[in-house]
Amino acid sequence: MYIKRIVAICLFCVFSAQAQVSITAVNGSKDEIKIKSDLESLHIEYNLTPWLYTEKIHVDEGAKTPHSHPVLTMSTQQEYLNSKVKLLSSYLHEQFHWHVIINGKPTKKAFRARIKTFFPNVKTGYPYGSKGEGSTLTHIVVCYLEYIALTKLIGEEEARENLSTNGYYTWVYETVLNPKNKQILDNLLVEFGLALSEND
Repeated sequence: MYIKRIVAICLFCVFSAQAQVSITAVNGSKDEIKIKSDLESLHIEYNLTPWLYTEKIHVDEGAKTPHSHPVLTMSTQQEYLNSKVKLLSSYLHEQFHWHVIINGKPTKKAFRARIKTFFPNVKTGYPYGSKGEGSTLTHIVVCYLEYIALTKLIGEEEARENLSTNGYYTWVYETVLNPKNKQILDNLLVEFGLALSEND
């Protein structure tokens, strides 16, 4: 028991030193605490600091899906309880929504219009994209950032496998994983002021 406490304290200290994030299990349920613990261990296993755009994180079993605003909130769906890769991917995804809002150069309208010039035939609605066209266009950039970061953390093959097996945003992920779109997407990130540094 004493050794377990020492290990827990050491892990907490390492986590606190590596990431200045506050993760709260909103209701204190078993599933919320599991997701919270997994997020903390992911922060220890990987250096996620370059991709942290908000430091206040909630885990809420009442959330139907993860969402970024007003507070980044992770849900307790089975796929996240079962797979830390899925959890990591979704967590990065929500952080990148903050990146787009904080650091993106154009207005939302101009941002989406520019993306549509390259991807005019947008598929909306579940499972292809978001409910509306505008949000689906935004997700092209968010999901591409998610793919870049995930590739750096777990390798391209596993990143592609993870994203291609998601049961949502299927058209969006097909678009960002298509090698023919890489240069277009890279250029858009630079144009929007959203490119990730090579050192990230």
